[in-house]
Amino acid sequence: MESYPRQAGALMTVVAVEESHVVVADADSVRHRARCIPSRASREVEPLKPGDVCIVNHVNPIDGLIVVERVNTMGQRDGTQYELVDYQLASKSEPA
Repeated sequence: MESYPRQAGALMTVVAVEESHVVVADADSVRHRARCIPSRASREVEPLKPGDVCIVNHVNPIDGLIVVERVNTMGQRDGTQYELVDYQLASKSEPA
């Protein structure tokens, strides 16, 4: 978890979506792949798509869990939360 967003308030951008994973880039453009699960707190969640921006709400390094919330184009939280787990540094050849 060394270069993955480590604190609440960090922003990340979805750069690619795979079947059950997303590739996200942090503020330093470091890319990670993580399994993305809609949070139990959010109902009828739309899947994340490339270009979506999320803010980190909670980091639990013990469980390897990061809870993020999508923000709209105005930078406001939209209430839709996702859990990111099984994250790992993505290779340089990941899609843009």
